[in-house]
Amino acid sequence: MHPHILASIITLLLIACIVAIVAEWFKITYTIALVLVGLIVAYLHITPEVFISHDVIFTLILPPLLFHGAMHMDLEQLKKNWKPISMLAVLGVVLSTLLIGFLLNQFWRIEFIYALLFGALITPTDPVSVLSILKKIGAPQRLRVILEGESVFNDGTGVVVFSIILGIISGAKSFHLGDTLLTFLKVTGGGTLIGGVVGFLAYKLLKKINDHLLEVAITVVLTFGTPLLAEHFHFSGIIAVVVAGLIIGNYGRVYSMSEKTRDTLETFWEVIEFIINSLLFLIVGLELQVIRSQSITFPWLYIVYGILAVLVSRLFVVYPIVWIKNKISSRDLPWSWSHVLFWGGLKGSISIALVVGLPPEFKYREFFLTAAFSVVLFTLVVQGLSMRTVIRSLKLNKNA
Repeated sequence: MHPHILASIITLLLIACIVAIVAEWFKITYTIALVLVGLIVAYLHITPEVFISHDVIFTLILPPLLFHGAMHMDLEQLKKNWKPISMLAVLGVVLSTLLIGFLLNQFWRIEFIYALLFGALITPTDPVSVLSILKKIGAPQRLRVILEGESVFNDGTGVVVFSIILGIISGAKSFHLGDTLLTFLKVTGGGTLIGGVVGFLAYKLLKKINDHLLEVAITVVLTFGTPLLAEHFHFSGIIAVVVAGLIIGNYGRVYSMSEKTRDTLETFWEVIEFIINSLLFLIVGLELQVIRSQSITFPWLYIVYGILAVLVSRLFVVYPIVWIKNKISSRDLPWSWSHVLFWGGLKGSISIALVVGLPPEFKYREFFLTAAFSVVLFTLVVQGLSMRTVIRSLKLNKNA
């Protein structure tokens, strides 16, 4: 590794640690503090340039984020609420991508396929701060499960849709509605199969071992090896690692690991997630400072259009899906929950990772970087900080 790159990474991690300390002092959600510091980094030009390639994003950055998120999902609760979760995470992602693409094609005046790409990268949700608030005030567990389940699975489906659209733009794939749908089903179905088989084999292997260091090391191999295996067969590595994470989290941790191993596993992956999130948000700041140093003008009205497009698409996805779900199922979702699902659709590290990983030659890269960062900033700061008020006004804590 070049000394310049190593020094840049160490500098970013030092900044991240300082941010975490300050956020703890002022009781600010860490991701909100990170995105604000990323903005400051962009304007002060205080750190060197670092570029992360598309391959690095998909092989090193996304797998641990998705594995750790899936590992915390309760599979039994997931089974009980699979209808709203699957509707939001699959149908919702496709509809949101199309709606954002249509709106931004009109307002940004860019080609529809590029507008769709932005829709795909900005659709995944990351409601970490919202879930923390819901838990603290005693909101219904089922609402928390649906919000978290949507986030875990729409990360996977969003990345698959993003990859398909990027392949069409780059010329690696051609667009035919039927073929594209079959491709989506193939890569997600195949990824699910690979993740299930590998996760099950890892679970069986962990049952025969009683060494906390070795067991954690096996989860590392699983996290980075599962996507590579799935991609070898042209399936979705992202879906595969989500499924593997679900199996390890619900079976491996419960039936195969000692308490010491579980504690070590959780601590290890929390540190990894902390480092990755820190680097991602700060690297966006680095990318934006390069844009600023090159005096690239950006029409700020377009940022408003981007934020509005995301909010409108979320509005037209959540409320109809909740209404339809209540019509086809006897186990209704309270209508007040739809307000939380709508306003709680925060954007975060997955969107940042996807936009940072766009190829250097991508013609809207700088534009998308600025727009995506602005949308993430808005959702984390405006929606994130107002969620406590929204939840209390709906009196959801009394439904627990």
